[in-house]
Amino acid sequence: MMKIVIVGGGMVGMTLAHLLRRRGVEPTVLERMPAGHYVPRGYMLGFQGYEPLEEVGVYDDVKAAGRPIAPRPDQPPVAVAVRFGALIEALQRDLPIVNEHTVTELVRDGEGDRIIGVVAEGPDGPVEFESDLVVACDGMRSPTREKAGLVAKFDALPEAELGFMSTSVADTSFAMSYMSDGGHIGMLSWNEGSGGWRSARKVGRDAALAPGLDAIKEMWARLLPASASALEGVTSLDQIRYSEPELLACPEWWTPGCVIIGDSAHFFGPETGISSGIGLGDAHALAQAVMMNPDDADAACRSYETWRAPAVRPYEANDPGRQRIMVADQVQGRPDEVWPPPD
Repeated sequence: MMKIVIVGGGMVGMTLAHLLRRRGVEPTVLERMPAGHYVPRGYMLGFQGYEPLEEVGVYDDVKAAGRPIAPRPDQPPVAVAVRFGALIEALQRDLPIVNEHTVTELVRDGEGDRIIGVVAEGPDGPVEFESDLVVACDGMRSPTREKAGLVAKFDALPEAELGFMSTSVADTSFAMSYMSDGGHIGMLSWNEGSGGWRSARKVGRDAALAPGLDAIKEMWARLLPASASALEGVTSLDQIRYSEPELLACPEWWTPGCVIIGDSAHFFGPETGISSGIGLGDAHALAQAVMMNPDDADAACRSYETWRAPAVRPYEANDPGRQRIMVADQVQGRPDEVWPPPD
């Protein structure tokens, strides 16, 4: 049986672990955070993640806990808006996880050509875990990817993102609209709350929030009327966030003894809404590749790359945010759309 160490016990790492166990492989899952920890928020589960979660046996629970997002009421949902914790809690059931262990070192063979394990720092000190394959699921800034020597290419989006979190449930589960400069504004609403986002000028958090809460809420309701009911629960600037997103692409996804998947391998702009769904698809493909190559980690990685590249690389090349990098400053947005408003 192949020895697999999964670094990162988040959504993708846990899904991979379940899928491997169903194929007769018992992986070790290392997670740096305490058991049960996650950041409360809403989540949009795209259709790309349906199949792996169905096989794991949690899709029906997640769907029942969420709100469907469909082009029309008589059509099947292309996504589900749900409390993020509902998915995490479902995946944590009956899954052994080694919590509060942070990978500090990748162990290599005598020639240094192959990764054969990890060293993780836990409450009782460092512990070494042997492996035939280390799977990095530890996020966009993946320390495991860096330790493995896999190159990550980051591209800053030409605009920032302004967002809100609300305790109010909106009348609709999803709404999005494009603005005249190619930017976008959107909203997601699940059974316990709502969240919104929009592209904005890169001015820093203080300047982005300077117009004040009332002005921010008025702008949102005016540009995206469907968000008005969600905005009722926004009562403080603490519920407004400002960020400057980046895109991530990695030319190579594996090196002997280590493979990167999910957000450790690729991260898309907020407009696409597919990063997590693609990550779940990665987990499904890798589990199948391991099953078909149970005694050869390199062959499993080659099969994985062959299957996933045609599914993932086009999204990387055609991400709407990446295209706007090419045309930035060529289109002037309407004054009523610009945020923060010009002085």
